[in-house]
Amino acid sequence: MTVLLDLREPRVRGAAPPRAAPVPPKPANAGHGDVRKKIVPVIKPPAGPSVTDWEGGVYFSLAEWLEAPKPNGAVLLQPADDPTALAGKLSDAALVAVDFPRIGDGRGYSHAVLLRRQGYAGPLRAVGAITADQVYALARVGFTSFSLRADQDGETALKALSTFSIPYQSTDAAPGALSDRANANFNARVRLLERALRDIAERHGAVALASSLSAEDMVVTDAIARLNLPIHVFTLDTGRLHAETVDLITQTEARYGLKIEVFRPDPQSVAAYVAAHGENGFYDGLQQRKLCCAIRKVEPLNRALAGCDAWITGQRREQSLTRGGLDEVEHDAERNIAKYNPLAAWTWADVLAYAQRFDIPMSPLYARGYVSIGCEPCTKPVRAGEDPRAGRWWWENQDNKECGLHTNTAVRA
Repeated sequence: MTVLLDLREPRVRGAAPPRAAPVPPKPANAGHGDVRKKIVPVIKPPAGPSVTDWEGGVYFSLAEWLEAPKPNGAVLLQPADDPTALAGKLSDAALVAVDFPRIGDGRGYSHAVLLRRQGYAGPLRAVGAITADQVYALARVGFTSFSLRADQDGETALKALSTFSIPYQSTDAAPGALSDRANANFNARVRLLERALRDIAERHGAVALASSLSAEDMVVTDAIARLNLPIHVFTLDTGRLHAETVDLITQTEARYGLKIEVFRPDPQSVAAYVAAHGENGFYDGLQQRKLCCAIRKVEPLNRALAGCDAWITGQRREQSLTRGGLDEVEHDAERNIAKYNPLAAWTWADVLAYAQRFDIPMSPLYARGYVSIGCEPCTKPVRAGEDPRAGRWWWENQDNKECGLHTNTAVRA
């Protein structure tokens, strides 16, 4: 029985017969390859249509249809037929089928394009020598169902529809990668991010995203939620965050239906720091600032990652000089767990494009000139053209803009 794959349902009807064992090809001229005896293939016209009937009755030829269109009937086009002759004559058709009598005859693709261009919006079926790996390309030009060759598997054909995530050739419906390279590159980045997150989730039993609610971390959170991955999301509330950042926690939870676990610094450690250095003692020197970060960020991070065998960040190489050599996959030697930076190669333009495409929640601080957002007293807006991290700890040396969460104890995996 021929296998019929219909995209409108979608489902597979029928079953392919068992495949016979392949027969090794017999080499011409006993394999000696005599160049004086080249074989020139002769293409013979098909003896007749590949099929004669469909589930609603018999197919009508183009000539028969033009002579008298049949209400609720089906017309079968051959490779040599002119589909433009059907313009305005398919209003009563239940189905239009296009015959592919042999692999390599691509005229049926042109038939589909012409039919769709002249306004035919009904069911369009490919019949004949249709293989599973042709289904994706056939669907791109407008076919809605496929009568597969007898030795083809319907489930394989169905999977082929999602095998190629980035089409290269353009159609009337959508441009391909060759004509829209910027969009194709962005789509590829998204697919690579999704693939990386799936691989991470499969490879580890306890993996978490450390989210600062930055635009980058919202990109990763959105992808995790869309893919429904078993990746835990947590954030660090230092007690000195902008109100806009804190508000984003509940907004994100409501948007994606997930729980963001919040880790806070030890109150006694904070109190001891304030007693010794003052509430804003971090302005007085590098050591005071690093101690504040250690209390409010690093220690809560250690608690958050206890029991994890991997963690994910939203770091990008473009963010600062200290992150210029960032790898996508690292080993966190201090905690002896894997560390992933799936956005390492992304640009700020990529992040903004993703935010627009998927309408992710974003901090309103970005609209006020903030690019790298940390604690409220340690962050300020930056001017156009400035380093993205110039607004962080602006009173310090510009060569090291890290708080201790990502100090380079991580080594390349």
